[in-house]
Amino acid sequence: MRTMRRLSSEKAEIIAPRLLLTECANALLTGVKRGKWTGAAADLAYGFLVKLPFRLADDAHYLDRAWELSRRYDNHPIYDMVYVAVAEGAGTTLITADGNLRSRLNHLAWVNGPDA
Repeated sequence: MRTMRRLSSEKAEIIAPRLLLTECANALLTGVKRGKWTGAAADLAYGFLVKLPFRLADDAHYLDRAWELSRRYDNHPIYDMVYVAVAEGAGTTLITADGNLRSRLNHLAWVNGPDA
C-alpha cells in the first residue's frame, strides 16, 4: 500500500498486464477457501482491485517476449515474465514483492521491491 500511495502522490502512470486482475481475483478466492479472510472481505477487496488506476496492457502483445525471458531464466513461470515483459516494453520500473523473481533479475536496475 505504501508503494501505491507513493506512486499515486507522484501521479505516476501504473502499467500492468491484464493478467494482474485475474491473478489477484484468484488469490482473493483462494484466501476465502483457505479461511484467511471472509467472503465479505474478499468482495470489498475485489471492488477496490477493479477500481485501481492501472493502465492495463494486453498480455498477448507481450507473450512472445515473456516466453523468451522465461526460457532465458531457467524456465521461470511465464506468468511472472509477462509482468517483466510489460515493464520492459513500457520502459518503466517493475515493482514486485516476489523475492525469487527479484533475485533472478537482480542484475536489472529497473526491477525493484515495494516500498518498505
